[in-house]
Amino acid sequence: MGKSVHYYLSVWYYAIIGLIECVIIVSILSEWKLPSCGQDRWMLMLIAVLGIAGQTFLTKALQIEKAGPVALTRTVDVVLAFFFQFIFFNRAPTWWSLGGALCVVLSTSGVALRKWYNSSRRS
Repeated sequence: MGKSVHYYLSVWYYAIIGLIECVIIVSILSEWKLPSCGQDRWMLMLIAVLGIAGQTFLTKALQIEKAGPVALTRTVDVVLAFFFQFIFFNRAPTWWSLGGALCVVLSTSGVALRKWYNSSRRS
């Protein structure tokens, strides 16, 4: 994407494609209804706003920094998901999910660190 393209262009496509996917899936499932509880509606709006904010920050980070450190930082999502699952939902992760998360974190970290090392060695 580079620095010549405004980062909101990527965020715009993220939102539009997400909207199209949701409309198609909801149409197939015939589930066109809003949650009956007011709190659930606010939670849906909060998820949408935080999703757009996350995509905005990720796109901006990829424009400012090299992909290696950004990808390495993104692996923190997996760790935080397990942490929040345990703290807020009182659900301990299974050994299978911990093993899968470990594979994701190690492989992403390895690739990111290798790219980061190779790019810093060339400069």
